Amino acid sequence: MRLFLLGVVLVAVSMSGCKKEEASPAAGALRVSLAYATFQPRCLTLTVVDLEDASRTESKEVQVVQGVRSDTRTVAIFGREGWSRNLRLTATANERSCNGALVAEQSVEAQMPEVGIADARLDLRAEDLDNDSYVSNKGPRPGTDCDDSDEDVHPQATELCDGIDNNCANGEGDAPGAQEYYRDRDGDGYGDRDALAIPSCVQPASTATRGGDCNDGDGTIHPDQQESRCDGVDEDCDGTKDDDAFAVGAACATALGCQGVNACQSVSSAACVSAEQPVPWYLDDDGDGSAGTETAASCVKPAPGASTMRTDCDDGTSRASSTFIGNELCDRLDNDCDGSTDEDLTGCSATPWTEDTGVGASGARWNAVAPSGGNRGWLAGDGGRVLYVNGATFTAVGSCPGDWKAAWVASTGRVFIGSAAGKLATATPGALDTCAEVNGVAGSSINGMVGFEQGTTVRLFAVDSQGRVIRWEYVEGAPSQAAPTLVTQVAANLRAIHGLGPETLLAVGMEDVGGTERPVAWRAPASGSTWTKEDLGNTGTTGFLRAVRVLTPGLAYAAGDKGLLLERSGTTWTQKPVLTVSGDPVDLRAMVAFGRTAIYAVTSVVRDIQFFNGTAWTSVNVPPNTLNALEGTGPGDIWGAGSGGTLMRWQP
Repeated sequence: MRLFLLGVVLVAVSMSGCKKEEASPAAGALRVSLAYATFQPRCLTLTVVDLEDASRTESKEVQVVQGVRSDTRTVAIFGREGWSRNLRLTATANERSCNGALVAEQSVEAQMPEVGIADARLDLRAEDLDNDSYVSNKGPRPGTDCDDSDEDVHPQATELCDGIDNNCANGEGDAPGAQEYYRDRDGDGYGDRDALAIPSCVQPASTATRGGDCNDGDGTIHPDQQESRCDGVDEDCDGTKDDDAFAVGAACATALGCQGVNACQSVSSAACVSAEQPVPWYLDDDGDGSAGTETAASCVKPAPGASTMRTDCDDGTSRASSTFIGNELCDRLDNDCDGSTDEDLTGCSATPWTEDTGVGASGARWNAVAPSGGNRGWLAGDGGRVLYVNGATFTAVGSCPGDWKAAWVASTGRVFIGSAAGKLATATPGALDTCAEVNGVAGSSINGMVGFEQGTTVRLFAVDSQGRVIRWEYVEGAPSQAAPTLVTQVAANLRAIHGLGPETLLAVGMEDVGGTERPVAWRAPASGSTWTKEDLGNTGTTGFLRAVRVLTPGLAYAAGDKGLLLERSGTTWTQKPVLTVSGDPVDLRAMVAFGRTAIYAVTSVVRDIQFFNGTAWTSVNVPPNTLNALEGTGPGDIWGAGSGGTLMRWQP
């Protein structure tokens, strides 16, 4: 079968019909009228299908007159060999091109006549009322024109921000001046991050210009803010819950150094939480290679040399540790930390004190003693008495007027002394005919002193009854010596001073608090010039601290009235057992310490030399007269001096 576009002229062309009808191929023809109205089809097509065999089909594009919106085109159909006479005719019209929208369609059935010409008609209807070549998008076969009353509105129009969907797509969203908006249901100014952006020239209701809101149902949740609650909610929509100041989930370390992660503790706070358990640590405070000073539990080593095992039974002296090399010493210390003291040392416990009385004079009162080792040392007291001791030989310094209250000896054997009138003096074993005396910074009694050597220079520190700390720098062999200077003055009556160096000095005495005498201690600065009053806690006593001994940078002892013995461990003072006699506390006049388990003291009530082993007090000797001073070069060389010219020495 052949289809020909003939305009309005019918031309007969021979055809062959079905085999069963043996008609002449030129027996008949169909004249098809294709009518369309109110639009201009850009692609008009006629399709013929054999009803008895749908595989037999042919289509023909029918030419139209451009610019004509209503017309009728005529097509002649002639028979073809092998086709039946029963046909379906379908006319279609597309908008703009054969690939455009199908906007009109009609089908009819027709029979090819055996002879002559039969007519068939197909009517196509669509609306292009504004004649812009785009068919209205309404009706059963809609086109693409969203406003068929305005020729400037169609898919190929330029979109403008004018309140009209000019190109019939996305409203005004694709206009060059359009902005993207995001649905904002909770009104917090941020749109739903999961919703598509809405392009528009005018902001739609319930939208925001910013997106990223991870919970558009809660106005307190949106980007560009800090997390304000620790509650498992991502308030700032950055993908992390409870970050910012809470830093939940971040690696951290607790105050004890345990590794963990931050976790909420309440709606307003987070803290580092660790499954790691802190353990007690022991410090090597005395520097002997063994650790024995317990410190707070921690997950990290608090200092070099610290250990989780205690290997030092007395970390206040290098003479006692589990790594002590050598035999046990006769010094009342458990040198090898095996739990026994002075074991296997026959007669150690019975070693007598050497007792000398009437030294210097039968009525001599010795206020200070300064052993220098090798059974040599110095005594200083009232009435200008200064005495050099060499074993059993006692030699008085020829001229040293004054009531001497304090003494300290250098490694050279040179002694430094302080008087009740605030004067300082020095003497040496090689020149005992006189002492070199200088005025201090005031006339108050110098009650205690300690010195530090550097080369040929001695830096001497002394304290007086008016709270002064005085420094005297003495240079051995210099033609002249600098005068003493005032370091500081505190509100106290100071009685003793000691330290391992100028930066570890402690000065002790008494302060007046509303008319009541209270024990007090002052600490030297590590740098600068400001001394700090120590917090002794509630001692429950009145009176003076009269002695102090610094054993390590972290350990010191102070002793005084009412049997008070204080231990400074780290920066904390704690009270040790009070020394009592017949159930009553007694004043401690002097004290010397060689470790946590080796402290000696003398009192004003009984003559006994008392020993504190870290747990309890015991009497180790009863001198013939009251002692006023104690000192020693070590736990095996202890000297005491006092009234009646008494000198006691324990040198096992």
